[in-house]
Amino acid sequence: MSEAELVLCPHCDLLQYLPTLAPGEEAHCSRCQYQLDARQHEPVLRPALYAGSALLMLLLANLFPFVSMAIAGNRSEIHFFDTSAVLFSEYQQVLAILVWLFIQAVPAFCMLAVIYLKVGMWYRLPAMIWVARVLYMLKPWSMVDIFLMGLLISFVKLVATAEISLGMSFWAFCLFCLLHLRTFQVLDRHALWASIAPSPQPDCAVQVGSTGLAQQLKLCHCCTAVLPLHQAHCSRCHTKVTPRQPASLQKTMALLLTACVLYIPANLLPIMRTVSFGNVTDSTIIGGFIMMWQDGEYPVAIIIFLASVVIPIIKMLVMFWLCYLASTSKQTNSKHSGTVYRLVDWVGRWSMVDVLVVAFMAAIVRFGLLASVYPGIGAVLFAAVVVTTMLAAVSFDPRLLWDAQGQTDYQQHQPNTEGIAR
Repeated sequence: MSEAELVLCPHCDLLQYLPTLAPGEEAHCSRCQYQLDARQHEPVLRPALYAGSALLMLLLANLFPFVSMAIAGNRSEIHFFDTSAVLFSEYQQVLAILVWLFIQAVPAFCMLAVIYLKVGMWYRLPAMIWVARVLYMLKPWSMVDIFLMGLLISFVKLVATAEISLGMSFWAFCLFCLLHLRTFQVLDRHALWASIAPSPQPDCAVQVGSTGLAQQLKLCHCCTAVLPLHQAHCSRCHTKVTPRQPASLQKTMALLLTACVLYIPANLLPIMRTVSFGNVTDSTIIGGFIMMWQDGEYPVAIIIFLASVVIPIIKMLVMFWLCYLASTSKQTNSKHSGTVYRLVDWVGRWSMVDVLVVAFMAAIVRFGLLASVYPGIGAVLFAAVVVTTMLAAVSFDPRLLWDAQGQTDYQQHQPNTEGIAR
């Protein structure tokens, strides 16, 4: 990497220099404080080792019993794969596919992709560009950490009425979650793309401290290359590149309106049907929160309420507000707006925890008329709400917040480099 590589901030479009970083240091945009790069120790070996260990743990998590449950002398035991397989048997194919993708297929692919790319740094392997593109596209949809939270919530619900035993696969899955998260923490995206191909640099005079759009430059969001405005495709990753996301506000608004429409029946219709001693009870999202609160499980009730009610509503309201700001020239603090956008983008995926709780409960509580849990249509609708709001956040281009203010110049040219021990 050169001493002064030019980069465009993907959140405010400011052109600035990316200095050489020592391992453990980060570079942040001098205008919006978005993290531009983070240098890691052993950027090739560590991600490959973590990813390989994670795959081993995922394999073990599928080979042995996951969790068993006993009620009145009756025992139910499941394997990790049963979480989605049972949903198929209950004719909930859409929900089953989503759960399987979020907790098995996508995480496994991401770990395989990391190993493939890291091995490709030593031996030039085919399709590295395609694998790298798909890896970062799928990263937000890997939800093993959310599923682990859902398991803990489920245990709190079940432990009062049943005996819960944790199998070997459960502990393997916990290790898989930790290794999976650590893999992405030590994965150096900038170094990864630099190893695939050098970053193209502008061949014309540029002004650091001004926006790329003002200088006929644009950013490749896939590999972070800086490209001239007239170039249709990135010369490094071959992605089609546009100065701003096409019809960003229109797509975001359409997805948000869809989420709003789905959110109403998702809360009114049952998310889960419970059979206990022959009595059938339908539970909505709010009903589940009230039941947990009345049972004295206040921390779990608060988590469910925040993840399933507060976060989706706040995310939709905030995204509507950001779309409004991006479409007007009203004077606002674009830096704060960008920070809020990054926060709601990160926290929005955690709303899926209630759906994953239902999936696990439906798999483990299988005692016929004595005690059984079945997913309701509300679970499918709420999963659609979460997916739609996540897509809305992806469709929104935060650079429009700065464009709306007409902010094309900035005084400080150097990014803020902050050393952080890891």
